[in-house]
Amino acid sequence: MSTDKEELYKTKDLGEAGALLVKQQKLARITREGKVCWFEFENPTVCLELCPDYFFGELLVNANEYYETLSKLKNRIFSEK
Repeated sequence: MSTDKEELYKTKDLGEAGALLVKQQKLARITREGKVCWFEFENPTVCLELCPDYFFGELLVNANEYYETLSKLKNRIFSEK
């Protein structure tokens, strides 16, 4: 979880990526480093604000939307192999 020189927020945590998408954060791209997928989001400032709430179980999201978002992310990951 970090920002890089292109001002993107990066995470390899699928659950966190799904939560950020449900919270209307824009996914810029998915990159691979070997078997690891990195989810790169625009607006790192907002992502960094949401991150602690996600990790401490305080981020409120619609459960159905979250589940569907995780399924879509998994489909993107496995279709790019």
